[in-house]
Amino acid sequence: MSYFRRNEGTIVFALASLAFIAFYCINYFFRRCRNRDVALAAGDTEEAVLSPNRPRRGLGAKSIESIPSFIYTEASGIGPGQGELVCVVCLNEYKEDEMLRLILPCGHVFHVDCVDIWLSYRSTCPICRADVILDPIY
Repeated sequence: MSYFRRNEGTIVFALASLAFIAFYCINYFFRRCRNRDVALAAGDTEEAVLSPNRPRRGLGAKSIESIPSFIYTEASGIGPGQGELVCVVCLNEYKEDEMLRLILPCGHVFHVDCVDIWLSYRSTCPICRADVILDPIY
């Protein structure tokens, strides 16, 4: 009996293991390149993409300030303030003369301080996860 005939199972196992490891490495490489391309397209710098400490994926301070805000007493009974009595972020009720921020396009309303912190980390609505529109067309 030849050497290869006696160890045929071991050889097949070793080749299958090498194929699995190669597939895993190639898959990891392609996923990392795709994520890098998406981050670069979003405006991140090459250094920020390769850095282990990734920057926040939220909005900048100027972008957050461009989102419409209003005083609660001005909106009670009309439009965005109607029916919404609690800020979903902090779970406190809206009070008279508090500043609220309107998230477009979904129309959800939150305390300015609460949603500003949220938007500095994420660029979506805290309730429905809709992407925040900064420059409305209408």
